[in-house]
Amino acid sequence: MVTMDTMFRILIRDVNERGQGVGTVLNDGHNDSVNASDLDRGKVCFVNGALPGEVVTARLIEDKRNYRVLDLVDVEVPSPDRVLPDCPYYPECGSCQLRHLHYDAELRLKENRVRHFLSRLEGAYPAKFLPIIGVGDTRHYRGKSIFPFSQEDGIVTIGQYRRGTNDLIDIRCCLVQSEVSLALVNTVRELANMDEVTAYDRTTQQGILRHLVVRTGFASRHVMLVFVVNDPSVKETILSWVPALEETVLDAGYTLKSVWMNLQTSRDNRILSDDYRFLFGEETIEEEINGLRYKISPDSFFQINPVQTEKLFREVVKAANTKPGDRVLDLYCGVGAIALQLASDIASHAQGSGEVIGVEIVEAAVDNARDNAKLNGIENVHFIKAEASKWLHEQKDKLMIDVIVVDPPRKGLDHTALDVIRNANCERLIYVSCNPATLARDLDLLSDRYQIVDIQPVDMFPRTMHVETAVILSKKNANAMNCVEIDVGAEDYCKHGNL
Repeated sequence: MVTMDTMFRILIRDVNERGQGVGTVLNDGHNDSVNASDLDRGKVCFVNGALPGEVVTARLIEDKRNYRVLDLVDVEVPSPDRVLPDCPYYPECGSCQLRHLHYDAELRLKENRVRHFLSRLEGAYPAKFLPIIGVGDTRHYRGKSIFPFSQEDGIVTIGQYRRGTNDLIDIRCCLVQSEVSLALVNTVRELANMDEVTAYDRTTQQGILRHLVVRTGFASRHVMLVFVVNDPSVKETILSWVPALEETVLDAGYTLKSVWMNLQTSRDNRILSDDYRFLFGEETIEEEINGLRYKISPDSFFQINPVQTEKLFREVVKAANTKPGDRVLDLYCGVGAIALQLASDIASHAQGSGEVIGVEIVEAAVDNARDNAKLNGIENVHFIKAEASKWLHEQKDKLMIDVIVVDPPRKGLDHTALDVIRNANCERLIYVSCNPATLARDLDLLSDRYQIVDIQPVDMFPRTMHVETAVILSKKNANAMNCVEIDVGAEDYCKHGNL
């Protein structure tokens, strides 16, 4: 009889998106257990901490109709790619999934994951899958970090959640967060306990400190802090912490440039509200990518890993292959990160003409994007505040674009956006995705109009299962098709708040 804590011997064949080994039962791991039945052998098993090719003993912790979840107990036949984790909190901490896997093998795993989702698509021939772009140093790469607060026996703790739970691990160090962010975590913990500022408790809805958000500008050496709180009365206390926080940041070789408070009184699990309150310093910090400077506000989306972002953006610019007079559309443009790289490339042409249009729904990000264009002296770019799909639909009969770049959220493109892009008849389409599953779905829906040229994975999040992919597509029979005109004139810019 199978019960919780029953042991199974399992052959691992793959790894899923959560970093769990995927396999099937060989037979039970204990002599006094029942023999593995045909049903046991056929049921898919997800084993925390197991790697492909391994034979492991694992303890049952969850038994569903079609699958089982198990904790690793012993590795009978280890993978040659297994390494000792280099983090004292792994694997309990949920920030990383692959610290027990050699980095070269991690890159192969991510490459294969992209191939798994995209190889069945029309035109996705093996030669079109380019080698994944890895990173030389996998440590301390995150430019944005979020640390939840908790409280245990009256002591405030701050760190990361235990994998698969809402239980907090009170961390003192981390190999993926920026070093300065961890120094600040340790200082804030000490200050909160010294001043008896309580952590928020989801169960009782009491307490003040909910999350600490740290944004790090690696090139500028700027740091931004956002204290997410349940009660605005803590403002003066936070301001009293600023000298100690400045000293911590300075000791780490950075400057504390900006401090904000975010008032979040909702009872749900959302981390941030729309209620930002500026407390200290300047309202933005700066980051630099491929020689261009970017101002980043507390709620702006910006790529997490600046080193890998530079590589990704160079691939996008190369794929766009802009020529004098080209018009480029960047959807979901955020603070103008990709749009400005493309506009700079167009302006660099000897006969420089042409323009880039960026569309973004977050008002603060659009303001940042316009400021960033001015900051870099780039004039051939225009930013529009609008929901991308709605704006595309409104402009579908007036669009004349040579290159479209899309970098949507994990859910991918909606049907409205896909329909307009399918019928836009632009020569080149570049799809940047953080989710291979929705990328494959969308490329399949575009396959009657666009053909795959190249597929370029980029490892933006080392030691996790996440992988970024840039897919370059060209219009089928592009030379025989006529473009649909898009006229983004003064009237349209006024309508969307551009003039």
